[in-house]
Amino acid sequence: MKVSIRFFLFLLFVSLSVKMHSQMIFQKRNQLDPDGKKQGYWVTASKANPKQKAFKGWYNHGNETGKCIYFNNGVRAYKIRYINDSLMRIRRYNENGKLEYKGSALWLTKRDEIRFCWHGKFVFYDSHRHVIRKVDYILGEEQDLI
Repeated sequence: MKVSIRFFLFLLFVSLSVKMHSQMIFQKRNQLDPDGKKQGYWVTASKANPKQKAFKGWYNHGNETGKCIYFNNGVRAYKIRYINDSLMRIRRYNENGKLEYKGSALWLTKRDEIRFCWHGKFVFYDSHRHVIRKVDYILGEEQDLI
């Protein structure tokens, strides 16, 4: 009896894994919603070199969401993870693809204005990924470290 339950659970796990993997592989991309806004997974190519990626990431009704990666000359330049409508985590990479800094940022919206600002702890790295500086920001203003 234990063997048959284990076997059943194993088959269930394998079938779910295959189903989820196939959905990830065959995910439709670059789709628009009924209002003509970007929806779902998008990949765009560089205008200068169509064989190089410029962006890959997720949209929800025309707004970036989840994890989005921007490329510069085919090399990852920024990785942004949207936590909610106003908070995101940012990682910036140099031209060799090595991490330069990471931290948090806010989208601040007022009537006709959208403003982006650093907010929270930022860590800056050298080319060997050694920490060279840590800075706290509040609404884009660098704070004095005590």
